[in-house]
Amino acid sequence: MPKVRASSQSTNPTQLLDTLSQLRKVNPKPALSKGYTANQISLQKRSGRKAITNAIVSKLLDLHSPMHTSYKYAYTCNSAIFQNGDKLTTRYCNQRFCLVCNSIRTGKLINGYASEIQELNNPYFVTLTVRNVKAYKLKSTIESMQKDFVRCKDKLKKRGLILKGLRKVEVTYNEKTKEYHPHFHCIIDGCKESFALVGDWIQRHPEHASYKGQDIRFADKDTPAELFKYFTKMLTKSGQFLAPEMDKVFRAMKGKRVFQPFGGIKKRSEDVETNETTVIDWKPEALENWVYDNAGKHSDWYNANGEPLADASLTDRQVTLIDKISA
Repeated sequence: MPKVRASSQSTNPTQLLDTLSQLRKVNPKPALSKGYTANQISLQKRSGRKAITNAIVSKLLDLHSPMHTSYKYAYTCNSAIFQNGDKLTTRYCNQRFCLVCNSIRTGKLINGYASEIQELNNPYFVTLTVRNVKAYKLKSTIESMQKDFVRCKDKLKKRGLILKGLRKVEVTYNEKTKEYHPHFHCIIDGCKESFALVGDWIQRHPEHASYKGQDIRFADKDTPAELFKYFTKMLTKSGQFLAPEMDKVFRAMKGKRVFQPFGGIKKRSEDVETNETTVIDWKPEALENWVYDNAGKHSDWYNANGEPLADASLTDRQVTLIDKISA
């Protein structure tokens, strides 16, 4: 049987989400000087995400994949910002591989599920796995796992165990074995329910799963951040971005929900609004077009006179990451 991994943090469900409201707060880097407004800092952070996304998507566009149109949308996401008075308006692509949209999506899901997760009496963080698979089996394996989870839930219900919580599908790639690892991360209410779920999961996958491969641990204050992080790691353990392999993940997940609530928790939309207006409070009111330019450390939105919108400056780490992705 899998062992319960204890956390050094209290397992009080009230404390489970005690940092949720801080996950979206601005955390200025030391390089940022005083005088920037919160909205300006937010746009500076977006500039970094946009620069990294462009590097990623540029590699994906070279593949001429069936996802080509989606990659084009991601590349143009936030490419232009229109200023009308003190309002900034831009278009979002709503793609999962766009770091700009994914940041918004993460905050939206955290805020959407926060209150219901906080009401869980005894939350556990459960990981369900199967054996790694080759690319051609990835999509069918994910679909099979989703069906098996529902079967597990229905079987436990007949035993009087009602599963309540939230499930996320995640996929990682092993560059050594050239295989994919689809798995579920779940927040489950109840110790008995968590162990019963893992037990039934093993019975349904005797040749593909083992107790050693599953994980059950007490949910702590870091659990929401773990659950709501991106559904796949973009870089391998060696720090490489492998576009063909990531393209296969995106194709396998196209049209599928990453998050699935159950047991009475209300389903929240994973979509990002395609248009959004924010307030510009660090520049005078004007009628202006700002266009994004990948200008290395000073990637930013510029007007026709060459003036930067956010006065953004990418960190050395971001520049190094972009160079590695683009290599």
